[in-house]
Amino acid sequence: MGMKPVKLWLLCLFFLSASPAVASPPAPGESRLAVYTHGFKVGEITSSYSRRDEGGRELLLYTSHTRINADLLVTSYSLEGDEEARIGSEGTRFYRKAWQENGVRHQVDGKLEGGIFRCVSTGVAAGQRTVTIPRERYDFTTMDCPELRIKGEGESLEIRLLDLESCEVVSRHYRWVRSERFTVNGLSDLYRVIEFRDRNRSGTRWILPDTLGVRIARQDGNSSSGSYTVRAVDSAR
Repeated sequence: MGMKPVKLWLLCLFFLSASPAVASPPAPGESRLAVYTHGFKVGEITSSYSRRDEGGRELLLYTSHTRINADLLVTSYSLEGDEEARIGSEGTRFYRKAWQENGVRHQVDGKLEGGIFRCVSTGVAAGQRTVTIPRERYDFTTMDCPELRIKGEGESLEIRLLDLESCEVVSRHYRWVRSERFTVNGLSDLYRVIEFRDRNRSGTRWILPDTLGVRIARQDGNSSSGSYTVRAVDSAR
């Protein structure tokens, strides 16, 4: 029974539109999601996000904290960490994730500067690895939520995606399968059901665009190690 899938960093939670800076940015938002694996709740993800003007340019600021502690019959798994991103009209400009998995520390730092995205990953086993990727080599990052560009149900999108967790560009396929009504905080809305897949992972997420980005009501995912489910506990705008 592999526990690695519960190492979930909810990539592509929020999307900054290409519109210019607004005169009165929306209030900060917060959300809390529960993480499940093999039918058991094993942790939570809390996140906050807001917009800020920097030198006349609008940025989406995103932070999250993940805590997972799974103690099942034949295995145990723990993970705690933080994730931070700053996203502009050109995509992700800054990214940092630092976490401790089963007592071992890891960190990924990324920054877009001068048309180059420089990614440094650090881990005890692998040491330090630096990757530089020209901006023209990828269309979006995992924080940019490109599936919002799908125009209608049944349509698909294939892109070059910079996976910020692995610091590599992959070919990712999205498909808007259907729309489905979902209730969060007692509010019922029509969510887009989006399937996604690349060589590292696949899954389905239920998303709803809003003024700050998107809300995720649920995400089911798979990797080579197993599966996970994430469900919204509450969301404040």
